[in-house]
Amino acid sequence: MSVFKAYDIRGIYGKDLTDEVLEKIALAFGKFFEDEETIGIVRDIRIHSKKIRDILVENLTYTHNIIDFGIGSTPEAHYLAMVYQIPVLMITASHNPPEYNGIKPIKNNGDDLTYEELKKVEELTKNIKKPEKKVGEVEYEDAGIELYKWYIKKKFKKIKGYKIGFDPGNSVLSLFKDILLDLGNEVYSINDKLDGRFPNHLPDPSDPENLKDLQELVKNKKLDFGFAFDGDGDRIGIIDNNGNIFETHKIVLPFIKENRTIVLEVSMPLYLRRLIEEKGKLILTRTGHNFVKEAAKMHNAFMGAEYSGHISFIDNGYIDDGLFAGLRLIKEFQKNNIWFDNIKAPEFYFEKTKVPMEKDIIKKAKEFAEKENIKYNTLDGIELLFDFGRILIRPSNTEPVYKITLESYDKNKIAYLKDLLKLAFS
Repeated sequence: MSVFKAYDIRGIYGKDLTDEVLEKIALAFGKFFEDEETIGIVRDIRIHSKKIRDILVENLTYTHNIIDFGIGSTPEAHYLAMVYQIPVLMITASHNPPEYNGIKPIKNNGDDLTYEELKKVEELTKNIKKPEKKVGEVEYEDAGIELYKWYIKKKFKKIKGYKIGFDPGNSVLSLFKDILLDLGNEVYSINDKLDGRFPNHLPDPSDPENLKDLQELVKNKKLDFGFAFDGDGDRIGIIDNNGNIFETHKIVLPFIKENRTIVLEVSMPLYLRRLIEEKGKLILTRTGHNFVKEAAKMHNAFMGAEYSGHISFIDNGYIDDGLFAGLRLIKEFQKNNIWFDNIKAPEFYFEKTKVPMEKDIIKKAKEFAEKENIKYNTLDGIELLFDFGRILIRPSNTEPVYKITLESYDKNKIAYLKDLLKLAFS
């Protein structure tokens, strides 16, 4: 399987993502960014990120100068790309297990490479040749992380006086705890020792199992809220003052306003589509933070949201930044004099599962929908729509699996959806 995914490069280091493959990728980026003089590099704290950095530097200096910003987060990398006006390669595999690693390429305006641009890079790797001599030099810049911290603190000066739980999951976000402290908050942190093996739990806040430690912390210490992050800091999980998970779809609710455009990806709950359309404009896109951000920019949207915890705002240049999103929510609470308890979502029920990509079940589901005259769309995989809910089947952007979601406003209808699914695949 190719290490080139829908919006980044990712694979098991030493197996899919070998040093030879990485050398070709580095040279391909050198060709792709041939109109640029300098490329920046930021890396997370996975155990092989430093080795990947060395391979990138060794090969990119044949064509470019390099600014090595050292260890940092993906939101920081986006910010530095905009400030320095250079492309930046972020070495990370986000929330994946520790044996994975990868590269998120960022353009000189802070945008991710599009799917089509990544395909061009992949094509370049097939016949790339190493130049005869190097032309670039390496500069080490350790002030980048402090510049980004200054930017965040400047944005959220009034977020102070709170008791905050903080679980970076041993990821690079451990280095950003001082932002909350400097703003004037009490911070109670767990799992904050940098460790690229992620010994306590995977840095994936979309999995409730990974939030249990933070929930206990918030309840036991009677904190105001808690923040958890993924491995590179572009996603967030939030725990409310009662120790409950404040789901990603609820983060969107206080921002729904008259005449406001909001972008959702297809896996976000159906009720959000209705609420947004009642007041403003809904833009629906396929799952993947790149697709959400591209749509948000195209439509000048106020924000974009993905179920996995990627949240981007117009006032942050559509950088999906977990810490920014969490602080932006608290700022909205302050502005409207509300708190977590005031945010009410309609009741709905869902079940999620994954199945291996062995058969074309999307094709089978489409044939079934057409045969039974069921409304459907194929924006991302296939979504079978009913008055009471839906069946969503879509290929994962990061794993060789199909993700299946059964969703209904009526709990009793979940069993009915399961039966339909069995019929579709029979």
